[in-house]
Amino acid sequence: MEIPHENPAFIGDDGKSARGQSRALRNSDKEAKLSENDSKKNERATWGKGVEFLFSCIAMSVGLGNVWRFPFTALDNGGGAFLIPYLIVLFLIGKPIYYLEMAIGQFSSSGSVKVFNLCPAMKGIGIGQVLSISFVTTYYVAIMGMIVRYLFDSFKSPLPWTVCDDAWSEACVASGTMPVPEPIIEISTGVSSVVNDNTLHNVSTLINASVMPHHTKTISSAELYFIKDVLREKDNIDDGIGLPNWELVLGLLVSWTTIFLVVHRGVKSSGKASYFLALFPYVIMAVLLVRAVTLPGSADGIIFFIKPDWSKILDPKVWYAAVT
Repeated sequence: MEIPHENPAFIGDDGKSARGQSRALRNSDKEAKLSENDSKKNERATWGKGVEFLFSCIAMSVGLGNVWRFPFTALDNGGGAFLIPYLIVLFLIGKPIYYLEMAIGQFSSSGSVKVFNLCPAMKGIGIGQVLSISFVTTYYVAIMGMIVRYLFDSFKSPLPWTVCDDAWSEACVASGTMPVPEPIIEISTGVSSVVNDNTLHNVSTLINASVMPHHTKTISSAELYFIKDVLREKDNIDDGIGLPNWELVLGLLVSWTTIFLVVHRGVKSSGKASYFLALFPYVIMAVLLVRAVTLPGSADGIIFFIKPDWSKILDPKVWYAAVT
């Protein structure tokens, strides 16, 4: 078979035909475009501004736990004394690990799992981090769902948790109006009392204590509202778990939708949300602080925090609470 002869007019100085050269150029252009597309796909998104990274770190450091969990934990573990183990654990364990993770992540531009390509034997740590974050997220989203429920209920008048429902309990007492029997008035002035060598820190505890066996135990409308209306707990496990509460389901939907909108574009979207997420918790804590110090008995709570129970420092449970 005769090979077609190339026209000398289309032969280049290097002895190659122009047709072959153009084909090679097209192939190289395609390879360049493919490699460029691959590099764009592999390129991680970066923060729009440096301040977004700072605000994201602040938002991670302050959250729901600072508002509702920390005060209770401090009260249950010696008041102001709890700050000592908490600060020790924070600066010796919490902050070093926090900065170490942040530095490695910024240096490698990788996620929790991929960053351990530096040491494949430790990749299980990254997988464990992702799983633990997923579990904690479901835990906090449930709380957020209840917060959304309370947010909408707070626009009702009167507030539904300040009044008793006939279906709740005969022992229900409207919040803030709990009656105090005459014997109690003589031995208690409010927040801190000692009866039969037992320290009691509020009137409701004193009313329900065993030192008053002939007095009917009471429960506040706020607690009953949470148990009976929000959670809809059954009296016995034999009664089953009941149907889903559609109000809480809507709260969960709002919470998960908000999370999706914040993280769906990575740092591009979370960076913009960080402006709000970093500042709003401090606004909430300031509002709660002003409200707390204006409530009756607030001075006693402040004194309890200033005069801590130093014996609690040696209790292993206090250190465990500081770690968790």
